[in-house]
Amino acid sequence: MWIHKMSLHMITHAVMFAVIATLVKKYLQILYQLDDLQDRCLYAEWEHSNKADLNTHKTQDESQKSNMKFNSFETCQSNFKTHVCHFKNLCYQPKENLFVYFYNKDEIKYSSINRNNIPSLSTPADFTGHKLPLTFLSENFSSQFSVRWINKTSYIFNRFKSDNLMHVIHDDLLPLHFTMKHFENLKLKMAALDKFDAQIVFMDDWPPGDYRALYELFTNYQPQYKIDLQGIEQQHGKEVQDGRELVCFSSAIVGLLTDTLWYNYGFIGPQGPILDSTVNAHQIKSTSNFILHHLDSNAQHSIDFIVLISRKENRKIMNEDDLVKAILQEFSMKVVTISSETHSLTDMITLVSNAKGVIGMHGSLLILAMFLKPGSFLIELFPYAVSPVQYTPYKTLANIKGLEINYASWENTDQKSTVSHIDYPSEHGGLMHLQSEVQKEIINQEKVPKHLCCDDPSWLYHIYQDTFVDISAILNLIKIVMKSGKIANTRHFAYLETPSEVRNLNCKLIKEQTCSLNISWEIPWNMQFLTFDKLNYEIILEESRAEASVKYVTDKLKLEIHDRIDCEKDYIVWGKAVVDGMSHDNYISKDCHN
Repeated sequence: MWIHKMSLHMITHAVMFAVIATLVKKYLQILYQLDDLQDRCLYAEWEHSNKADLNTHKTQDESQKSNMKFNSFETCQSNFKTHVCHFKNLCYQPKENLFVYFYNKDEIKYSSINRNNIPSLSTPADFTGHKLPLTFLSENFSSQFSVRWINKTSYIFNRFKSDNLMHVIHDDLLPLHFTMKHFENLKLKMAALDKFDAQIVFMDDWPPGDYRALYELFTNYQPQYKIDLQGIEQQHGKEVQDGRELVCFSSAIVGLLTDTLWYNYGFIGPQGPILDSTVNAHQIKSTSNFILHHLDSNAQHSIDFIVLISRKENRKIMNEDDLVKAILQEFSMKVVTISSETHSLTDMITLVSNAKGVIGMHGSLLILAMFLKPGSFLIELFPYAVSPVQYTPYKTLANIKGLEINYASWENTDQKSTVSHIDYPSEHGGLMHLQSEVQKEIINQEKVPKHLCCDDPSWLYHIYQDTFVDISAILNLIKIVMKSGKIANTRHFAYLETPSEVRNLNCKLIKEQTCSLNISWEIPWNMQFLTFDKLNYEIILEESRAEASVKYVTDKLKLEIHDRIDCEKDYIVWGKAVVDGMSHDNYISKDCHN
């Protein structure tokens, strides 16, 4: 009987606990749903306010504070060479030097971003050291931070080597301009030479540097540096000692498109041209014309002249004055000698853009050849043992179809014409830190062996030598390239012949088992008059509200898209034709509704 009563007592308790547990669970579910509903209302209110801020630019300082819950989202463009993402509500934690992605548990499964697919902040091929430092947090934590919002569209990247003009232009400015045109031209019909209504954010540790002014040409706002973002934390002292201060970007493009790159610096294998590069003359001239338009230069030149790039510290032309006199005597043509020490960057660019040609030792200033007119020439000089075949960034540039730059090179093959500097610092080719046997081997080399970037002692020793150049050989090269230049001048007008707008661009959302988007168009009218090797079409898909886009390239007249299409949303489709890498700058657009 006692056992029976005890069993009944235990059963009663068990039932009571089960009922209580069920009620508690139901209560928590209702509480969570209420909390989620409140959060959604707050987020909707914040989103509405945020969009209003984006559409009104009453002041240049658009930062504001917020402690409401929100989440991040993104659209990424990927291929085997590049991964660029357009983020909404991407945050930066200054104290930890980390970016924070606040994910929504229901939407993260549709995201293209993950720990193994994070955009790079720098552009050079095969260089993996500049991945975006990104961490993921649930959106539930977002309300625990004090947030300062930046509502300008921001282009976030790392300068690769901001003290070297070749790297500044090839790695940064050309990709930056191409990326900004891609994203900004979709939002509004910009003139090709207008500055962009966006800001640049550098996340590297380089100081502003000598080439800061070049970056400033592209936007209406001063660039932001990592130290500026980290300074926000210092300004607020006690408030941020626990790391609860964030700088959040309402719209941020992270990374740069690499379509304009043509050279691999040799981090994995020896340096050389990017074999599958898609760069074309239209892209190069678009950027060079943009820079020239915004430079403050009043230089006028009515006569033909040649630019000789002079180096004052190392890799010098020892008989430079004799070379200048010989060119003047042979061709009755003025020679303008320029250098970083004697000319401003603006003056150097302006002079090169008006010159008949450029002559100079292998070095970063030869990138200025991109400003040469069609039919001009570039003669690159190489010190002893440095083979023109192995180091070709400027030859590759000159040979881009449509630029019509006539290229030639000269290599010093006479060791007696070399002035070497074994006592230089090691980073400038000195050998004193090496054993004597290694020094002798390098000094006696007839050709620098193939090597990786960037501190090979053999390469550094030979490239920093000074040289007595063979004047008669260089005069002969000038004759050859100037003769070729006359031929090129009759050809460069083909560069102007780009396809007209695609016709009858249409799109249709189709809902069957899944949702898809069908896009079609017709060939441009003037294609019947053009001579070309390859015709492609660039189609860009943009969700109307998200202001993020994905680019597709095809040689067909239709495109079916199934990935991440929602029939409840509205889309905008943009399209243009591309012939042999060249195109009309403007896309045409079509709204897509269900």
